[in-house]
Amino acid sequence: MVIAHHYRSTSIDQRVLELFALVGDSFVGAKEALLHSDTSIATRLVDRERRIDELYGILQGEVSQRLMDEDHHPGELHYLVGIVRIIPELERSGDLAEHIARKAALDLTRDLRPRCRGIMEQMAELGASMWTQASLAFDTQDPTVATHLDQLDESLDDLHVSFMTEVASSAPPIAVAMELALVGRFLERFGDHAVNLARTTASLITQVNPYPKASSED
Repeated sequence: MVIAHHYRSTSIDQRVLELFALVGDSFVGAKEALLHSDTSIATRLVDRERRIDELYGILQGEVSQRLMDEDHHPGELHYLVGIVRIIPELERSGDLAEHIARKAALDLTRDLRPRCRGIMEQMAELGASMWTQASLAFDTQDPTVATHLDQLDESLDDLHVSFMTEVASSAPPIAVAMELALVGRFLERFGDHAVNLARTTASLITQVNPYPKASSED
C-alpha cells in the first residue's frame, strides 16, 4: 500500500534532499582530493561536513518532535519511522566522504599503477552514480530503484576485489597498502549506504520492505 502524499512532511523531505546533495557533493570532492592528492579540497570539505552535522541535528529534532505528537495516522507513523532510519545513514555517508578526503594528504595515488588508479576511479564514479540514483528515488518516490542499485552494488563489489588484487600484486610498502585497503573499503561502503537508502525509500513508499537491511559498518 502506497503512503498518501499528505502524510509526508515537505520540510522534512526538503532537508533530507539537502542532506543527500551535501553528502553527494562531499563525496565527489573527496574523490577529486584523493585522486589528485589535493589537500585544499579536503580543507574546504570541513565546512560542508559541519553543515551536514548541523542539518542532521535539525532533522533529528523535527522528527522527534513529530513522533511525540499524539494520534498519528499509521501512514504518518510509518513515514516518520522511515525517516528515522534514513537520516543516520546520510550522516554516516558524510563521514565516509570526509574519511576519503583526509587520505589526500597521504599522496596515496602518486606511485599507483595506472590500472590500480583506474579501478579506484571507477569505484568512486560508480559510488557517486549510485548516490545520485538513491537521491532521485527519494525525491520521486520511486521504489524500483533499490533493485537496480542492488545490481550496481555487485559491480562495485567486483571492482573492490579487483582493486585489492591490484594493490597486493603491486607490493607497496605495508603502511601504504593498509591505507589503500581502507580507501577501497570506504568507497565500497559508500555504495552500500546508497543501496540501504534506496531500500529504506522503497519500504517508506510501499509500507512493505522486500529487501533485508544490510549491516552498516563504517
